[in-house]
Amino acid sequence: MKRILLLTDFSETARNACLYALEMFREHKFQFVLLNAYDIEFSGSPYIMQVKEEMAEESAKGLKKELAVLHAEHPNARIELASRFGPLVEVLHREMDELKPDLFVLGCRGESALENFLLGSNAYDVIKNIQHPMLVIPKNAVYQNLKRIVFATDLKLVNEKIATPLYDMAKEFNSELLFANVMDDDEYINRLEAEDRIASYFPGVRISFHFLEGEDVCESICSFTEEYDGELVVLVRHNYSFFERLFHPSITKQMIMHPQYPMLILHPYVDTNSNS
Repeated sequence: MKRILLLTDFSETARNACLYALEMFREHKFQFVLLNAYDIEFSGSPYIMQVKEEMAEESAKGLKKELAVLHAEHPNARIELASRFGPLVEVLHREMDELKPDLFVLGCRGESALENFLLGSNAYDVIKNIQHPMLVIPKNAVYQNLKRIVFATDLKLVNEKIATPLYDMAKEFNSELLFANVMDDDEYINRLEAEDRIASYFPGVRISFHFLEGEDVCESICSFTEEYDGELVVLVRHNYSFFERLFHPSITKQMIMHPQYPMLILHPYVDTNSNS
């Protein structure tokens, strides 16, 4: 059974992300884990153990409260609770072997999902440091059927391992995939070869390729997503140059003017048993 890890800090933003995921996967018999990580920002106090115990109690109480709220709307959802001490990224690294999640779900606060990353957040720290598929939900996003998914890419680094979780999602929700390619003027790629190679990773899925122009990558992708009624934007974290162009601070004000879209962040998988 697939396991989905819901991250919460007990904010309305985190709660909305959890509700979004529960609605998205309500027809699927998935196991959800609602996790809260709590940490002490200072050390050396003689009362450190007392503070830690109090925080542990508050974390447990908060999780039970959140569980009641989530079950009020999704009474049949299978949700485990996990309260862990430590910085969020360290906790996630530590718990990966035990929890074995297939997908992380987390919320983000800014006017849009992309703007939140620009401003810096726990969400961005998780994305940078945890090599796992992540569903990132803006604070006011409401789930809609995933009829169209926009994959923002330069086409060069899409391989089968990156494509697999997206293929599974597209098949599960009968979604159309729209590949939105934004390239630098000095970049060259054999488009026909790239399209044929990528299409082979998505048998039975409706796909189309679109080449966007414009120096402002975020504006181009958001405008494209709005024009084609996309419900989800997909990015690959491994493509550092593309990612940095996408999240450059100079476009913060422009991003605020765009609608907010849930985002699926993918990472390349490293095969530790491979000799290549």
